[in-house]
Amino acid sequence: MRHRFSLRARTDFRVTARWGGRKTSCRGIEVSSSGIVVDGGKLPADGGPLWVWLELELPERLRPMKALARPVWSFGTLRALKFVRLSDADRLSLAEHVDLSARRGVRLN
Repeated sequence: MRHRFSLRARTDFRVTARWGGRKTSCRGIEVSSSGIVVDGGKLPADGGPLWVWLELELPERLRPMKALARPVWSFGTLRALKFVRLSDADRLSLAEHVDLSARRGVRLN
């Protein structure tokens, strides 16, 4: 059984993923301060990159935040990524985004 370290919120914002010389746009549908689930885009499922650079465009932020992530699992068009490198300030912004979602009445996982 896997244990979650932080709360996750259902959300919807644009995410740009880059690996190697490739770039794709997708939607962040679930986020926490430790990782994200994205939908869409053309991220390779198996045999893909070990590291993916992400640009997260949260609605509360003027500039996109950058994060280095690694793939955890994939199912159909869904991809779960764990943040490997993310500044403390950006991690706090993600936690605030989850908190704002809870205040708006979004169910937390």
